[in-house]
Parts: sequence; structure tokens; C-alpha cells
Amino acid sequence: MKRLLLLILISSLYLFANIKNIENEKNLKEKINTLEKSLYTPFVENYILNEIKQLREENRDLKVELHKTLAKKEIEMSSNVINYATSTINNMFYIIAAASSILVIIGWSSIKDINDKIKNMVDEKTSKTIQKYEEKMAGFEQDLAKRARQVKHNENEIKIMNTIHSLWLRASQETTPTGKIEAYDEILDIRPNEVEALIYKADAVLDIGEANWSLNLVNQALLIDKNYPSAYFQRAKAYAVLEYEDSAIDDLQKAIQLNEEYATKIETEEEFEGILKNERVKQIVV
Repeated sequence: MKRLLLLILISSLYLFANIKNIENEKNLKEKINTLEKSLYTPFVENYILNEIKQLREENRDLKVELHKTLAKKEIEMSSNVINYATSTINNMFYIIAAASSILVIIGWSSIKDINDKIKNMVDEKTSKTIQKYEEKMAGFEQDLAKRARQVKHNENEIKIMNTIHSLWLRASQETTPTGKIEAYDEILDIRPNEVEALIYKADAVLDIGEANWSLNLVNQALLIDKNYPSAYFQRAKAYAVLEYEDSAIDDLQKAIQLNEEYATKIETEEEFEGILKNERVKQIVV
């Protein structure tokens, strides 16, 4: 009898746990189905992180290449100087011997004349050699200056990318449209042609009821990139709020043409509630 009661008790507990799990799964599915927007959008942050990583790798490679070039040039210059000194000394003896022989043959017996001629020949040869190496050194200095400017430029780009990344993080953490707009404005102060920032700002502006302002921002973005799908989708939202139904549907079709994923987002955006019954919209809603 005790075993039977124990078995009934264990079965009841197991049945109660299963019923509780089923209820939790049902509640979770209901919450997921009622979500209107994604919980996060990692694409912008991933893009910025990849850009920063690429700039850092390029800057590192450039510094390594610069050090290698400097070392190679120093070795080449040392070798050239040694070779030149050796060749010059040998040549001087040959020149002096040849000049003395020629001068003796043609009758220039004056030691002063011989010394003057030898001095002029040596000076001329030395001047040409010095000029040649000065030209090479000038080119080398220009190359170093160019690479130094490039390194400096890459360092500035990394600083800018870090600043922009922090602003994107700040915007994602803001809970009010006004706070988001301030963050997007700071990004646009750094890079006025940042299309993504213009689109996100247009969306935030639309949330505070400024449809005309949002429309203007999207048009600015399309002047920079006329094939940006989210720009057309955002402009369609602004047109829908302003009750320009045909224009909104035209932009929806353009956005879907550039990116088919937008067909699944039409029913999740509250701005499109007024045009969902339109026949043209029904044809493109998935």
C-alpha cells in the first residue's frame, strides 16, 4: 500500500512539472509572436569593429614595412659608401698615373700644372658623386615623409572609428528618441555623409511625430546612396504617416527589389497599418 501511494505521489509531481513546462513554453511563444522589432541590431556594430580591426592591421603592417625599408636602405647606403670609397681611391691612383704619363708625353713638365689638372678632375668627379647621392637621399626622405603621413592618417582614422563606435553604442542604449537623435547628430558632426546615421536619425525623428523632418533626412541619405534599401523602407514609413499612400507603396516596392527581407517587415511596422488593405500592398506582403 505504501509503495502504491509513493508511486501515485511521484506520478502527480511529474505530471504537475510537465504542465508547468507546457505553460512556460506557451507564454514564451506568445511573447515572441508579439515582438514587433528585433531585440538588437548588431550589423552596424559588427561593421564598425571590422573597420577598426582592418585599420589596425593596415597600420601595423605599414610600420613593419617602414622599419624593413629603413634597415634595407641603411645597409645599401653603407655598402655603397664603402664601394665608392674603395673605387675612388683606386681610380685616383689610375687617374694620377695616367694623367702624369699623358702630361709628360705632351710636354707638360710643370708640377703645378699637373697638380691643378688632377685637382680639377678629382673635384669634378667628387661633385658628380655627391650630387647623385643627394638626389637619392632626397627621394628617400620624400618616401619616408609620405609613409609617416600615412601612418598618422591611419592613427587618426582609428581614433575616429573608436569615437563613432562609442556613439553607436550610446545610441543603442538610449531609451528615448531625443537621446538617440543627439547621439546620431554627434556621429553626423564627425561624418556628415554617414548614410546609416541619417536613416537611424530619420526613424527616431519619426517616433516623435516629425514625419516631414524624417522625410528630409531620408532624401539626404538617398542623395549619397540611391541604392540603399533601408532608406526607401524608411521613406515609405514617412510617406505612410503623411498619408501619401501611392508614394509609400512605390518606395516599399523599391526597398523589396533591393532587399527581399523587407517584404516580411511590412506587417510589423505600425506606420503601415493604414495601407495594409491596399491591393498593391497585399500583393507584396509575404
